[in-house]
Amino acid sequence: MVFRNRRYYKGYYKQIRLDTLKVYGGKCVCCGEKEPTFLCIDHINGGGLKHRREIRTNNLTYWLKINNYPKGFQVLCYNCNNAKISGNCPHKLTK
Repeated sequence: MVFRNRRYYKGYYKQIRLDTLKVYGGKCVCCGEKEPTFLCIDHINGGGLKHRREIRTNNLTYWLKINNYPKGFQVLCYNCNNAKISGNCPHKLTK
C-alpha cells in the first residue's frame, strides 16, 4: 500500500514540475534548451536560498503552483543556472 502511494506522489510532483516549467515558458530563457530533464526554476533577481528558507520547503515548483505562479521566476537549464551563479554565462557573452 505504501509503495503505491509513493508511486502516485512521485508522478503527481513530476506533473506539477512539468506544468510549472510550461507556465514559465517551457525552455531556458538563455540558450533555449527545451528538454525538461535539463531545466530548473530560477529566481530572476537571485536570493533563492533565502526564499526557500522563508517558505520552508525544498519543493519550489509545488509552492509556485499553490501561490498561482507569481512573477519573479524563470526557466533556466542547469548549465545556464550555474553559469548565472558564477556570473559568467557564455551565452550572454556571445550575444
